[in-house]
Amino acid sequence: MTKSFNRNAVYAVFNLADKSSASFAEQLLEQGIASRAEAKPFAITWASEKYEAKLKDGQRGVTFVKRNTDAEKAMNRVLQVCFPSADIAKPVSAKPSANKVDEVAKLLKKYQALTAVEKRRFLKSI
Repeated sequence: MTKSFNRNAVYAVFNLADKSSASFAEQLLEQGIASRAEAKPFAITWASEKYEAKLKDGQRGVTFVKRNTDAEKAMNRVLQVCFPSADIAKPVSAKPSANKVDEVAKLLKKYQALTAVEKRRFLKSI
């Protein structure tokens, strides 16, 4: 038994989901909230009121007393919908490269440091 899907209907859902996060971000921008960091304190207080979770002042601001609660999951879910991580540009950093030394240049420098007698003796030996 094969199940057939209406691709257009599925794509319509995807299109709606794709547009929804931008819509939520635009609505928050109208309220003066332009980033996930600015929205987080509001999301924390919203979730604490909705799920009756206790808050505390942490090192980085207000946070939940207990971890992995329904309130914390709701806060993360709401922030992810409004500000998806897929929309955040990842910084491009240069790939680390080892300090590669050109062995030929290194040998040539040593050769040039030799005296004339040493250069002749070296050339005779090769």
